[in-house]
Amino acid sequence: MNTTTITQDRQAMASSVPRLDTADIAALLGVTREHATDRITKRPDFPKPYINVSRRLRFWRTSDVHAWMQQGGA
Repeated sequence: MNTTTITQDRQAMASSVPRLDTADIAALLGVTREHATDRITKRPDFPKPYINVSRRLRFWRTSDVHAWMQQGGA
């Protein structure tokens, strides 16, 4: 397997995982995107991002966020 194939496999796996960005998290929790960005995602008990595309663009696994909510996070 060459490097290109490995990179393509990783990208395919990442795109197949149900994920949320901060706007999706805000909608799910019924808060503004700014509140989700500035407060919710910075809580120590909130799941770590699954993908950090850049400093401003991150994605969380949907299952991780739902688990956090069920544990009383929201």
